[in-house]
Amino acid sequence: MSEPLEVGNQTEEFSAVYARLHCDVFRYCLVLTRSVEDAEDVAGETFERALRAWSKDGAPSALPLPWLLLTARRIAIDRARRRRLLRWLPLSAAPRSTSVAFDQDRIDFWLWFDSLSTALTPRQREVLLLRYQSDLTDAEIGRILGLSEPGVRSLASRAVSSLRQHPELLR
Repeated sequence: MSEPLEVGNQTEEFSAVYARLHCDVFRYCLVLTRSVEDAEDVAGETFERALRAWSKDGAPSALPLPWLLLTARRIAIDRARRRRLLRWLPLSAAPRSTSVAFDQDRIDFWLWFDSLSTALTPRQREVLLLRYQSDLTDAEIGRILGLSEPGVRSLASRAVSSLRQHPELLR
């Protein structure tokens, strides 16, 4: 779970938040958009909005990571609505050279995670990513996805059950 970070009106403090949480926000955006370019755009816009909001109003009262992930989710949904058509590209088609340096194990993990999409709904992928990759609580995930805590637990349980029905994906 994330620790609260004091973020005042100074850019140096925001830089620490950015350095610490950028990879988590980018990964979440990658799962939402399934496109490296779109994920970079959404993550960038998320931090741009965060910098403006924090410079104006000070740090959010909540932990920074859930706040940033909720902002990223809203931006991704807005972009999808504007396009009226989501371009769902498999991660395996994404170029391997990105601005975020991943080692080979992480690339292999994300390609494997992409293969799970055949067995999981987008919302199930989202809840598993938030729970096991970002290590958020059910309450924090619920705030991001607009669900109650029991709803989050139910969605995660259905996702795990779906994966158990497809053991070939769990290499």
